[in-house]
Amino acid sequence: MNRAFKGIWIPKAVWIITELTLQEKVFVVEINSLENNGKGGCYASNKYFAEFFVISESRVSDVIKSLVDKGMITRKITKTQTGSKRYIKVSQYLKTAIAHCNNLIDSTSQKHHPHYVKNDSILIQDINTPIRKGNKRNMNVNPRKK
Repeated sequence: MNRAFKGIWIPKAVWIITELTLQEKVFVVEINSLENNGKGGCYASNKYFAEFFVISESRVSDVIKSLVDKGMITRKITKTQTGSKRYIKVSQYLKTAIAHCNNLIDSTSQKHHPHYVKNDSILIQDINTPIRKGNKRNMNVNPRKK
């Protein structure tokens, strides 16, 4: 697999999602690094992921299914002359959240409250501030508080 590999970095938007396991978080990062937008996304096989993460192919299948069910990635299967090919991509929701986190880091002047950035129904929160009740979509950043 060809990619511009510069190391591993888990964006804050991914790291603070308590609904994801650590394994799911590193899958999201790996899928994102392998995405080839010109070809429809990441087309790595379960065998590739199994060898890369040193887990079974059935575990890879379970993790990918879980990420699809949670809306973190999308999966598309296309028919080819030799069978079919699966393409997986980080969901637009998650890409938007990652972009907002990157904008917060890059921004030198805050036009919003310094701990919150809101776009449509996405709320990205600084880890040191409480979640406001009443927002449509909250990312729980404190696993001890449910």
